[in-house]
Amino acid sequence: MNGRIEQLSLAALRMAASTSSKVPADVAHWLYRFGTVPRGPALDRDFGPEDDPMTVLGLTVAGAVRRRLEAVYEATSYAGWYSFARSGSPAQLSAACKLYVSPRPEALADAFPRIADQFVRSEVRSFKVGRGLEGLLRPDKIVAYFDDRGHMEAVAAALELSLRGFPAQGVPFTAEMGGNGMLSAGVDPPTGNALVSWRVWITRKLANSLTARRAAQSDDPVQGVLADIRLAGVDPDRWEPGADAFGDGVSS
Repeated sequence: MNGRIEQLSLAALRMAASTSSKVPADVAHWLYRFGTVPRGPALDRDFGPEDDPMTVLGLTVAGAVRRRLEAVYEATSYAGWYSFARSGSPAQLSAACKLYVSPRPEALADAFPRIADQFVRSEVRSFKVGRGLEGLLRPDKIVAYFDDRGHMEAVAAALELSLRGFPAQGVPFTAEMGGNGMLSAGVDPPTGNALVSWRVWITRKLANSLTARRAAQSDDPVQGVLADIRLAGVDPDRWEPGADAFGDGVSS
């Protein structure tokens, strides 16, 4: 494993294996949150309370980035997110693939205008941004949705150039696109009774395997988990699902 995200993912599994929790749901939540930047006084001072972090992104009323986006997108807000969709495209959608863009919080003021401009120019149909300071501290703070992988790869290539030199945070358990953790991809499972994201699905799988192997006192639970997830149809070197990865539905 050589890429930033591959390293983060392996570190998350190793740390989870060293904890004492025996509850799969708790382990899954911990894995899902791994890589979140801790909140502290300096970030509170720089970003402000509640929805004030939108000022950093230029998304407040009359903000330059907001005006640019409003010319193309319809914005909605819901728990934890601001969502932007082109007219006629649903904000919450079933997409062929999605792109995570993960600059560190301190880089957002300079990085987000470039990201938003690229989304507009590349006609990205919809994307969402973490809401409030907690939303911007998470690694998967910006997620764009695509109907076509080729389109996603073209946008990722353009963003890689535009964001070169910016510090990356990185989203564990996603497929790296670039090498430094700034850009990565995911594929959501087919929708069933509830909308389940790629990262919810994969961290549940990993947590179930990890707690089972620890209960069985496996000599190397992390390697066992990687073997289990490969059998489940996911390449743990790239964190990409194969054609049979979602054969057991979304409830796992």
